[in-house]
Amino acid sequence: MKAFKCAAAAFAVLGVVGSGQALAACPANSTMNHTELNGTFPGNTVCAVRGSNRWQEFHQAGGALIDWKKGPTDAVDPTKQVGSWSVTGTGANARMVYNYGSGGTYTYRVVSNGGGLYSFCNGDEVHDATVRPGQQSCGF
Repeated sequence: MKAFKCAAAAFAVLGVVGSGQALAACPANSTMNHTELNGTFPGNTVCAVRGSNRWQEFHQAGGALIDWKKGPTDAVDPTKQVGSWSVTGTGANARMVYNYGSGGTYTYRVVSNGGGLYSFCNGDEVHDATVRPGQQSCGF
């Protein structure tokens, strides 16, 4: 597995995981609200794949965003903090915000598609990911 060196690029090109195909568009009426986002992502790892690119980011409670890379004990590409994440807005206006410092800030509307599959929507872009409990490798 080759981890992203720039996690900002990872979320900017967030790809398909699990379903084998991207959704054509995020349904406007199924956006996760502030309470749902704060109940789903803190303390869990988001796993994403697009082509040969793979990444796994732990959403630490309190806002730190941790890239698993090859794990905490790997001498070459260890787990490290790459930025922060937060939830803004309420109701249908709730959004996930990812701040990678000089790598940029990205804002997504998130839709739960069931079965642990989520769509992150930013304008016309729709990217799918899965969520695993705790801080762990996504297995790729």
